[in-house]
Amino acid sequence: MEGVTPAAEPFAYPTEPHCRRHGPGGYTNYQRYRPWLEDEFVFRCIYCLKRMVWAPTDVWSVDHIIPQDEAEELACIYDNLVLACQCCNRMKSNQRVPDPGLVAYGQCLRVGSEGAIIPLNKLGNRLVRALRLNEPRYQRWRSQRMRELRALALCDPEGYEQVMGFPTNLPDLSELRVKSNSRPGGIKDSWLAKRRRGELPKVY
Repeated sequence: MEGVTPAAEPFAYPTEPHCRRHGPGGYTNYQRYRPWLEDEFVFRCIYCLKRMVWAPTDVWSVDHIIPQDEAEELACIYDNLVLACQCCNRMKSNQRVPDPGLVAYGQCLRVGSEGAIIPLNKLGNRLVRALRLNEPRYQRWRSQRMRELRALALCDPEGYEQVMGFPTNLPDLSELRVKSNSRPGGIKDSWLAKRRRGELPKVY
């Protein structure tokens, strides 16, 4: 299949802790970090791996690793923020879950062939319980999504690229004004910058 990368996995948790590429600072409203977090976490929910291109009308949330109730002073600190779908954000609420910058979720969780999320250790059990990742409706949705993607990969490579690729409108981080940026080099490595250089993969 020309242009298709069969190795792209729709539900594969990272096998290494997340290393932040961006370091914006100075916003007094944490919601303003959203475009940075979208680029940082590759346009998908850090917890359930739902992709923004799969749910363009959904509401996406800026979630706090350490909840605001516990550490209000970290509410606008970039390294305490992640991108989450609204459902996972609501389920997590003010619970503490492992920091993906310290713990590789792929060492804690694995998605089975039928859509169930299998805990691999105690941290994985905590994530599944806190986020209710194995509620029947979520498991059914993952199973259906996996079947659809397998069919697209076989029968409609162009459609597969659309749903396994990047959003059409990628944020231009170079135009965003921040008071500080501890990792300015990340802008040159943003997904829009890669698209402009012709380096953006068709699927991921």
